[in-house]
Amino acid sequence: MVRGFIAINKKKKIALIPVEDSFNVDSENRIFAVADGVTRDPSEFLPDISTLKGKIEFSLKYQRPSSAAIVSRLATGKAPVYLRDFTNKDEKAIRETIKEINLVDIRRYNLSLGINEQTVDYLTKDYAGCVLSIAHVERDLVYLGFLTDCGVAIFDERGNLKFRTENQGPDKHDKYIWQDERLQGMDWKNPKARKIIRRYYRNNPLKPHSFGVLTGEETAMHYVRTTTQEIKPNEHLIVYTDGLEQIIFSGEFSDKLRKRDIKGIEKLCRKKVKTEGTLIHYSNL
Repeated sequence: MVRGFIAINKKKKIALIPVEDSFNVDSENRIFAVADGVTRDPSEFLPDISTLKGKIEFSLKYQRPSSAAIVSRLATGKAPVYLRDFTNKDEKAIRETIKEINLVDIRRYNLSLGINEQTVDYLTKDYAGCVLSIAHVERDLVYLGFLTDCGVAIFDERGNLKFRTENQGPDKHDKYIWQDERLQGMDWKNPKARKIIRRYYRNNPLKPHSFGVLTGEETAMHYVRTTTQEIKPNEHLIVYTDGLEQIIFSGEFSDKLRKRDIKGIEKLCRKKVKTEGTLIHYSNL
């Protein structure tokens, strides 16, 4: 049994901010993919999106169509296509699939926008990018790959967490990044700060507290992680974007999972999501 959905906060819906999450389910081959497009700057100075007024202002200025949404859908759309070509759909195959998505599809798309190493400004002319998780179930094993803060988790039949991927997103590194002497006295609203962080900490393995985004840059592959995990009968596989992370690892979610109340899980996520988040649930029946 498999079900996928995107939960969107009501204020975000009202403001008509583009949805930049996506998912894809290949039930026959049991391949599941979710992606989160990285929102780009609509202007050099950002509106205050903590308010509804700011969200509407942000939406009015925002790029249409959203390039972050496009690469997110490219990633999830291509994931099962590439992975199906491999006889052994294992960790190596998943890594190669992500590499193909990054270096072929996303790179090609950014070049079509006229964005490359010479033209990128890390602000309004930044690379379009996304983060991604892919999982493939084969008998009692889950082969998976993920990047940054998209994740995969396995719960037992009683709703107890057995395994989860580590969130390696920017939040993990923020307290270190903001110690950079170039960022002192600044916050995220400052365009100079955003430019420094994206230029020096995104896809830069030379920095110990850097993070990865699939932008078409080869260095993004440094941040891809793969593993193989066991999944027993009646256990649950969850593939998700970070917008639902706090909800997924809550007692309320586990309780509904134990009761196999999948509709209740979706209702819970739609009620509590702060921006948007995506979830695929697969039960190994």
